[in-house]
Amino acid sequence: MKKQDPSKPRTPMYPRDNPGSFSVPATKGGSIQRMVGLRDFMEIYTEHETFRFQTPESIDPARTNPNAMFSQWKVADVGSSSPYIARTILMAEDMLSNRMVLSDTKLEDVMMLMHRIKETLLQCAQASEAFAIAMDAEIEKFKASGSRKSGTNVLAYFPAVQDLDAKITAFLIPARRVVTEICQVPNLFWNFKRQHSDASHLLEKELVPVLGPDHNMVKWLTSRVPMIKCIIDFRNGQEHTLTTKGAALLLKNFTMLPTNDIEVPTWGLEGTDMTDVRQDVAVMLEFLTNLAEVMLVACIDANRPQFPPMSVVRNSSPEATCPIRFQLVIDPNKLFETMGAATSPPAPTPGTP
Repeated sequence: MKKQDPSKPRTPMYPRDNPGSFSVPATKGGSIQRMVGLRDFMEIYTEHETFRFQTPESIDPARTNPNAMFSQWKVADVGSSSPYIARTILMAEDMLSNRMVLSDTKLEDVMMLMHRIKETLLQCAQASEAFAIAMDAEIEKFKASGSRKSGTNVLAYFPAVQDLDAKITAFLIPARRVVTEICQVPNLFWNFKRQHSDASHLLEKELVPVLGPDHNMVKWLTSRVPMIKCIIDFRNGQEHTLTTKGAALLLKNFTMLPTNDIEVPTWGLEGTDMTDVRQDVAVMLEFLTNLAEVMLVACIDANRPQFPPMSVVRNSSPEATCPIRFQLVIDPNKLFETMGAATSPPAPTPGTP
């Protein structure tokens, strides 16, 4: 055992340095599925809840309080079974933790960005769910009220989602923000000189010059540009029509039709067809989740190491407790081919014995 140098001051051991144990204050049952260490905190995921954990070193790095405590608290009512968590931050942890694609510094940056994307997607999901609950409640009230008031030609109850514009705003703001966040992912793999919040500019200025127009990632992102533009136009049409030339976003609550039927809430840009808000929001949410997921996968796939040879594979049967759909694995066939080429003697020159 190495002896303490008497000429050097002894590093004191404080109560904050003592070992300890803890358990997460879960209220929905289930077991811990994943633990992801981030810059100055850790997130712990059960199937149905998310908790954040901090040590005294991250709370008090200057060590000003010898009795600094550990801290843990619940941050979300969803956990590893949520697609917005599994297909972003947990997939990133699984695919990048081996450090074969990124250095430690870049890995930390990517994980923090994927964490931010996960948080923004959860905001979108919460807004979508709040709107759906409010809409369903109005439909149930209408069904329970009967058709008309007795002796009149007036409906006993006409449904209307309260604060409809505010509920739509609560979805469109994080939807637009997560597009910007997702567009930052490639910059952490290629070190572009500029950051872009628009997929079209990201393609034109950065990805096409680096990868070429026929690269799979370029083709994939190009096919997503129309839907990305739709989400941005809807947000701009709601907020910025007084200061920009874009079309205004029109929003209708439940509406009585000439046929005496009631139409569900609809929306659309001025001059276009009105469509079902609830269905569109669900489609946009899944699109954004897929965009975040595949953007990371595409960046990893385009930056795979030469050795060991690795492949991105799709999981055909994701686990319900953690539905990660993509994995980065060593390709055994290519590995043996590479190792064989490295160890095999050179082929004889034609015409020699």
